[in-house]
Amino acid sequence: MSTLADRFVPHPHFATAHAAVIPAPAEAVWAAIQEFDRTGGFKNVRAVRALVAVRRTLGRLRNRGGSHDDMPALSVPLAEDPPREVVHGIVGQWWTMGGAANRTDVVSAEAFLAFDEPNHAKAVFALRLTESPDGRSTRVVTETRVVCTDPAARRAMGRYWLLIRPFSGLTRRLMLGELRKRATA
Repeated sequence: MSTLADRFVPHPHFATAHAAVIPAPAEAVWAAIQEFDRTGGFKNVRAVRALVAVRRTLGRLRNRGGSHDDMPALSVPLAEDPPREVVHGIVGQWWTMGGAANRTDVVSAEAFLAFDEPNHAKAVFALRLTESPDGRSTRVVTETRVVCTDPAARRAMGRYWLLIRPFSGLTRRLMLGELRKRATA
């Protein structure tokens, strides 16, 4: 089955997925996702704030006190099919740990697809919902896919991926827990 994420990163260099079954109909989970985004999402999850603070500190140490980004989450909405799937994207050089900001000039799905400057990576974050036949629960899958624009970026991202993958997974599991709480409240 083809997904919206396939349109943007069909053949990722790096990918991870996490899933949970939430005891609520897809419409309730979709509403929880919208609320999560509207209320600042991860900014209000204490453990995620701590992980971002660690990353920020590592970036400052690595860059001798200076950091060009404060880990902005400037993701761009790329596509959605309510209440089944939503995809956001971001372009950057995250392996620089604050040495280079996310690309704020990539502001549309078309710009994301067209971006091909060397030494960058493009990432999509997708949420897919599948309601149970009885409509009483919804399987939610979070998927992160990353594609690099050249071999040098792929090597750098590979090293970074080894470091951040467990923490990225933790943030996704925390998000799924937050969605469960909101959808079943």
